[in-house]
Amino acid sequence: MDLEFKYCIEKALNDYQRLTGLRGYIVMDNEDINSASERNYFCKCLKTSTKALQECEICTLETFHAVKNAQKEMTYCCHAGLIKWAVPVKDGANSCVVMAEGVVSSKQLEESRDWIRHLKETYDVDDKVMEKAFQVVKVLNQSEMDASIQLLKDLIRFHLHYHRSTITV
Repeated sequence: MDLEFKYCIEKALNDYQRLTGLRGYIVMDNEDINSASERNYFCKCLKTSTKALQECEICTLETFHAVKNAQKEMTYCCHAGLIKWAVPVKDGANSCVVMAEGVVSSKQLEESRDWIRHLKETYDVDDKVMEKAFQVVKVLNQSEMDASIQLLKDLIRFHLHYHRSTITV
């Protein structure tokens, strides 16, 4: 992977976060699977559990391979119940998968007490901490998710095109 490619993706992710409040991260290959680097509050709280962290790694790896092989975006529900999306990016010899941080639907928010109980029992995490974490997860409806995914793809496309078209030799 060339540094220019990674720089463009990082610029797109910075713009995406500024516009949506959602973070994303780049996965280049199997060795790059490090879901602990995901910086949202919910995931940080959940990943205090070794078991949850291991399941995050497995979920990330499986999604990475599915998206990379299919070469199309994927929306999925992670093991912790968050709705996430992953977008493949290919530019010449460079490729990666961009993973977006998870969100919840309004229905999931209504059922949060049951879900927090499940997370506590499954991962032995503090229910009060997870209750607070659930309150800060972004809530999006389907059309907002679709628009967010499209925005992410457009920002990546823009930065790859813009940066390359402004290079002078």
